Amino acid sequence: MYTIVTLGPSGAGKTVYLAALWHMLKLEHPRLKCYLKPESRQQEYKLGQIYNEVAGPGEWPLPTDGNVFPEWTFSCKVKSQHGTYTALKVRYIDYAGDRLTDPQSGSTEQDRLEETLRNADALLGLLDGRKVLKLMRGNGEFLDRDMTQVFSLMQDCDGPIHFVITKWDLLAGHYSLRQIRERLMEHPDFAVLATSRSDWHIRGMPVPPGRMRLIPVSSVGREFAVLGADGGMHKRANARPRPLNVDVAFAAVLPDLVARAYDAAKADQERARREARGQRRGWFADFTRVVASTVAAPVSTVLATRGIQVPVHLIAAFLSSGTGAVANAVNIPPSELRKARRLQRSFRKRSVNAVTDDAAAAQFVLHRLVEELQAFERSPENDGTVLS
Repeated sequence: MYTIVTLGPSGAGKTVYLAALWHMLKLEHPRLKCYLKPESRQQEYKLGQIYNEVAGPGEWPLPTDGNVFPEWTFSCKVKSQHGTYTALKVRYIDYAGDRLTDPQSGSTEQDRLEETLRNADALLGLLDGRKVLKLMRGNGEFLDRDMTQVFSLMQDCDGPIHFVITKWDLLAGHYSLRQIRERLMEHPDFAVLATSRSDWHIRGMPVPPGRMRLIPVSSVGREFAVLGADGGMHKRANARPRPLNVDVAFAAVLPDLVARAYDAAKADQERARREARGQRRGWFADFTRVVASTVAAPVSTVLATRGIQVPVHLIAAFLSSGTGAVANAVNIPPSELRKARRLQRSFRKRSVNAVTDDAAAAQFVLHRLVEELQAFERSPENDGTVLS
C-alpha cells in the first residue's frame, strides 16, 4: 500500500478533490481501464455524500475537522475476462488545513503529522486557485502566510511531490501554467524546494528524491461556480460539474514512485561501477567496465535498504513502457525483463484481457498511467508541469 498525504491550507479543496477523484474513478475509466474501490462501505458512503454536497445546489462541504485525520483507502481494480484483480492500494491522509496555518503548541496531532510525512510515499500539496489568482495579480501574501509551513514540512519527504492548483477554472484563459510556475519560482521557499530535488547529485544524496509536479485541476470544471465579490465561490443554478484533470494527479503517483525506484537502482549501479574502476587499474580495466554491473547489488536489495517499496516486476514493466529508461542501467533479473516484455506485447494485442493476476494488473495499470501522463505532458497548455 502506498501512502499519500494531502497538504494545504483550509479552503484549498483537499476533501472536495478526493471526493471528485473517487467520483471520476468509481466506474472503469475509459482510458485507464481501472477503477477505485474504497476500503469500506462507510468510506464509499461518505465520499458520495461529500460529492453530492459539491454537485448539489446547497452549500459547499465543511472543511476537514482539525481534530481528526481522515484516511481514505482505495484499491485500484482491474477487471478482465479472467476475473477482478487488485493492481495497487493507495491510502490518502487528508490533513486539516487549519493545523498547518495555526499549529497548536504541544499538539500530539502535529507530532503525528511529522511522523506520517516522514513515512509517506508521496505528498499532494494543494494550492488554492483563488489565492493563486491573487498571486498573479500581485498579492502573494498567501505564500508567506499559508504555504511556508507546508513547504517546510514537505522537505522531510523524499518521495514525489505533486502540487495541484485547485479551482483552475478561475485561472484558465487568463494565465498559463508556465506563467504561474514562473511566478511561484520567484518565492524563495518554493524555489528551494524545487531546486533541492534537481541538484541531488551535487548534494551527494545517495537516493534521488521523487519528481515534483505542478498540475492544474478543477474538481467541478468551468461554468459550475463563479467567484463572487465577497471572495467566495458561488454555484451557478442548474450547473453540472465537469471535473478537469482530477485523474492526472492520481495517474502520476505510481509512475513517479517507480521512476524514483529506477533512479535509485541506477544510481547504485553507477556508484558500483565507479568504485570498481577506482579499485582496478591496468590491462583489465576494460574488462571491469563490461562486468561491473555484476558488482551492483540486486535491485530488490537496493530498494529494501533505501526504504523504497516498489516491487522489481514494476521496474521491469517501467523499462518496457516507453519512458526512455535503459534496461542495462539497473541490475534487473533477465527473467523479469523477459516476462515484462511478453506482458507488454500481450497488452497491445489483448488489452485488459491479458491480465490474469494482481502482478499483471499492476503492470497493466502502470502502462496505462504512463501513457496518460505522457499525453498530459505533451499538451502545450500543460507546458511547465514538471518541476524536477
